[in-house]
Amino acid sequence: MTRILVVDDEPEMVEIITMMLENEGYEIEKAYNGHECLNKLEKGKFDLVLLDIRMPKMDGWETLRKMKEKKIVDGTKVIILTVEKGPGVEIFGLQNFVKDYLTKPFDRETLVESITGVLEDK
Repeated sequence: MTRILVVDDEPEMVEIITMMLENEGYEIEKAYNGHECLNKLEKGKFDLVLLDIRMPKMDGWETLRKMKEKKIVDGTKVIILTVEKGPGVEIFGLQNFVKDYLTKPFDRETLVESITGVLEDK
């Protein structure tokens, strides 16, 4: 079963994404900040991380940097979920081993298409 770690500081967003993806047959773990994300990644193997950028304490960019420093990203794919828009943000993310970039709000179909595409891209 495909394991996905959903990381967002908004509990409502985490629950919505969890419901969407569990209905698609994915196994979901939750984290509400960058520190929690790193702890879960160090303890377990995930196929994909859905990572919010704007979070207090440790934002998504810092979380990505730490993942890279600790070599946690080996074999784990990342999709950015954020309200931030603009080509600069997207280009920066895609240059930093991020496989896709979704701007909030997004619908279930868009999310599932992105996940399917990223997971099939071996």
